[in-house]
Amino acid sequence: MTQPATPYSARVLELFRALPYAGTLPAARGGIAAGEAVALDRGAWVRFEARVDAGRIVACRFRAWGCPHTLAASALAAGWLEAWQDGESTRCEAARLARELDAPAGKMGRLLVVEDAARDLLAEAAQVQ
Repeated sequence: MTQPATPYSARVLELFRALPYAGTLPAARGGIAAGEAVALDRGAWVRFEARVDAGRIVACRFRAWGCPHTLAASALAAGWLEAWQDGESTRCEAARLARELDAPAGKMGRLLVVEDAARDLLAEAAQVQ
């Protein structure tokens, strides 16, 4: 018997199964920034929270609702965001997420929600002292 084809790449499945960076921030020193985006018509909601210390994101977590692509992209983006320093541009563009996850074009709307939440987070993180 052959395995049924899956609409998800190996990378999406890996991230979706593990969901690194999912959850809430552990207690620690530093200011908190948050960014959120929602598009219920696209079936996606994403919220990032980050601990900011000396102009750098030192910890990032996410909560999300959506398909496996949305959750996998959120996990991937949270890892990228954790390395951000004030003055850097975002690396969480939807097109980059799509390439990394080998996502079909029909998922771009959901990946744009992840991008919007990341941009919202970075705008607030830049204001945290």
